[in-house]
Amino acid sequence: MSSVLLREFLYELCVSSEKAACIARHIRFMHSDFNSMIQEKKLDANHQHLTADYKTLADVIIQEVIKRDLGRIYPVLTHHIYGEEDGSLKLNSTDEKIVIDVSGSQQDILNLLKKLFDNKSTESIEKLAEIVSSSTNIVLTEQCKQSFEQIPHNISIDLSTIGIWIDPVDGTQQYINGTDGIIDSGTGIMQDGLPTALVLIGCFDRLVYWGTALLNAKFNNLENVHKRNENNNQRVLLYGSINLNAFKNIPGDWRKIEVAACGNKLLSIGLKQANIYLVTKSAAFNWDLCAAHAIIQSVNGQILDLSRVIDYYNENKTKQNLDFSQFKIIYNNIKPDKFQPQDYACKPFIAYYNEQDLVDILESFVVNKILIE
Repeated sequence: MSSVLLREFLYELCVSSEKAACIARHIRFMHSDFNSMIQEKKLDANHQHLTADYKTLADVIIQEVIKRDLGRIYPVLTHHIYGEEDGSLKLNSTDEKIVIDVSGSQQDILNLLKKLFDNKSTESIEKLAEIVSSSTNIVLTEQCKQSFEQIPHNISIDLSTIGIWIDPVDGTQQYINGTDGIIDSGTGIMQDGLPTALVLIGCFDRLVYWGTALLNAKFNNLENVHKRNENNNQRVLLYGSINLNAFKNIPGDWRKIEVAACGNKLLSIGLKQANIYLVTKSAAFNWDLCAAHAIIQSVNGQILDLSRVIDYYNENKTKQNLDFSQFKIIYNNIKPDKFQPQDYACKPFIAYYNEQDLVDILESFVVNKILIE
């Protein structure tokens, strides 16, 4: 039987995410040990605008722990869980590639961590092994558990139709650098991305955000964990990877803010802190978008293929009741061959929570002949 209650499935996802946050917090504060477990990744053609890209021990362990834990609870999902990393990390001392296998006992995991940390045996490494191996010490807050009560008991989900994308750390560079958590006073948006190091659960602010976007079940807990600034009358456009010429002729009631971390920016749309998030380069992947996409859809927003939307608007802008939903980003384009991250790059996109904001700003993009790369 692959059908389970939606509220029960969501509970297990949040437990997995909280465990991931515990791992990320513990690894981040292992002081000098943390710095030895950072590996620079080769930038592909879509990411040459970045200074560098990294993966950390947290990225790899979190991904493998989520795969293990959810696969044990729901075996039908075992081959439906995908992540950005290849499940390995190179040792800085020898350049040896170590496969991160978390399927064994706590002692097996401790032995693996000792090898990664050059055979050190410290209290912090032993504690990490305990967190990774345990399946019983993760407790959600009462507020989080109560938020699931809004989902009726008669709503189920067929797990055989479900796929899971994992982005262990949103804003890896900010996570590594330990930036200051700069808050924009007008919107409450975290400009350097730090508090949302994980899409569902903030690694540092420890807030849980969830949303569901099934046809018969749009629910979220956003009002429970976030109080919106209702006094902010200025519309906000967020950007990261973008050609700045796109901003010519945008009406003056739009405020433009550069913000770090894709998941952080998308969550700001879901929380209605910002109206539009614009990406004009193919610089994000399925795992960057999908969790926040569900949250955005739960408030009747959407993430759309930017190029197709602009073409469609240009051809049909004089018509009423334009159907933008046909251009939403989808995530089930699984390739049969060996997993290659570049195969899952998302096209340039635009995200919003209110369709009228989208319509209002599209005219500026058409006039500017926005450059989409």
